[in-house]
Amino acid sequence: MKRTLSYIVTFSLLCASWVFGQSAVDAVRILQDETGFGARALGMGGAYTAVADDYSSIFWNPAGLASLDRSEFYGEISHLNFNNQATFYGSLTDETENFTRLRSLGYAFPLATTQGSFVIGVGYNRVKDFDQNLLFSGFNTQSNGFGIDIEVDGQTETFLFDQNVQQTESVRDEGGLDQWTAGFGVAMSPNFYAGLTAIVWNGNSDYELRFDQVDTENNFNTFPADFDSYSLFRTIQTEYTGVSLKLGALLEPAKGFKVGASLGLPTTFTVDEIYAANDNIVFDDGTDDPFDEPTSEFRYKVKTPFSFDSGVSFSNEQFMVAGGLRYRDWSNVEFDADDEDLFDDGLRSLLDENEVIRTDYEATVQYSVGGELNMPGLNSKVRLGYTSIPSPLKNPVADFDKEYLTAGVSFLVDEFVSLDVSFLRGSWNQESEDEFTPGGTIEEITANQILLGLKYQF
Repeated sequence: MKRTLSYIVTFSLLCASWVFGQSAVDAVRILQDETGFGARALGMGGAYTAVADDYSSIFWNPAGLASLDRSEFYGEISHLNFNNQATFYGSLTDETENFTRLRSLGYAFPLATTQGSFVIGVGYNRVKDFDQNLLFSGFNTQSNGFGIDIEVDGQTETFLFDQNVQQTESVRDEGGLDQWTAGFGVAMSPNFYAGLTAIVWNGNSDYELRFDQVDTENNFNTFPADFDSYSLFRTIQTEYTGVSLKLGALLEPAKGFKVGASLGLPTTFTVDEIYAANDNIVFDDGTDDPFDEPTSEFRYKVKTPFSFDSGVSFSNEQFMVAGGLRYRDWSNVEFDADDEDLFDDGLRSLLDENEVIRTDYEATVQYSVGGELNMPGLNSKVRLGYTSIPSPLKNPVADFDKEYLTAGVSFLVDEFVSLDVSFLRGSWNQESEDEFTPGGTIEEITANQILLGLKYQF
């Protein structure tokens, strides 16, 4: 008998159907876990809305810019150690990746005024990381529906290569969301500040998936379906752009006591994606049949909702304590498209995901607490903080909330220069499942991040 692959392969079709197959998860993840920047702010757990007295106020609460009485240059880098322990059908895989990034570069300067203050800030800041990794491997007894159409003696028949195979999957995502910002803070009265930040968003995500399944037990050994292995490589390069505004207010009703609030207006992100994939099936006799899928490019839009931050702080010469809340209604995230694109079947199916978002997602309240202790004898300050980030899912199958413990220290190098070092340790669980691996994985994630900030005031 003669075997000919017509190569109408179920997995390849699944890959092709991914185009415009984005889900609610992809829309929500754009701003989910937005952490912001600032070694001092994050060393205090992000409880900074009612502190906001340096350049990083341009993110946390632009009203706080008005408290600067000297010009300030600020630069920051971060190093992330991301560890994912994934369990797949009883097999544990431990994978670690490291990512080093420029996180901020900005300048704030006060303008001369007859009374009060008016301070302008401009700069670049990374406020969200997409950096992550996943690796798992195990023997899967469940069917994933993988079938191959093979032509034998002029007749085409589908043969399954779908279960009782060793499967390995590797996922790597790199990138983040950046803000190019210009903002100002103004003293409306001796005890009340207001501010505004204009934001140009720019971001990217480079996603790679590698999948292999191997007939390790030689269950598929009958010609023409004598399969040995199947491999797939998929890549998605994504660019995010958008513009938005953030408003801020800061009140000091009593000496040392501050109340702050900021409002982030809804943002429409334009998402441009380039998708490519290739796969290969190998038979027991060593023959194979590789396939390169044509590259696809497409565009859609995602609208994100209001975000509201509030906080309180108290400080004196010895210490500072602060707390903060962030509210965002994830059920208001939605896919969008230009009117002329609504006739595209793929985009219409994308818009159908909006109902999933409204049904499966809900509003969350993220909270942070932090403190700072002055050590004048050492020209330094030490900080501690805690952040809880709830899952946006309405009825998660498990506890997917994220928790961060933070610590930091600052050193006054001289009259003009100070150095801030902070450490963030985050931990959470999540589950992943795709068309290749029914049953999915259970993941235990630990993210350790070091922030190094340098401040020059003059």
